[in-house]
Amino acid sequence: MSYSRWGSRGSGYWYTYWLVHPEDEEETADNAFFEICSVATFTAKDLRDDIDSCIATVSKNWKAAHPRHLDELRVYMSEFLADVDKKYKEEQPNE
Repeated sequence: MSYSRWGSRGSGYWYTYWLVHPEDEEETADNAFFEICSVATFTAKDLRDDIDSCIATVSKNWKAAHPRHLDELRVYMSEFLADVDKKYKEEQPNE
């Protein structure tokens, strides 16, 4: 699932999406991948544990990013986490 594409949503600065796991690895609520095309990949756990550190990593690796672009990226990361939480909450059996 794409959260942003170049030239479309928001500033069009980022291309971000939920990256599919390799077939030989089971995806979980913690290891689901958030891809920032050509910049970085983070797991849902990385983002949940310290989204500020993830933003700082992107800022360090992508020096052209303006603070407003990083704020926009935070929105996409948050949307990804909400989708991961929703998917894996729905898959848990009712107790």
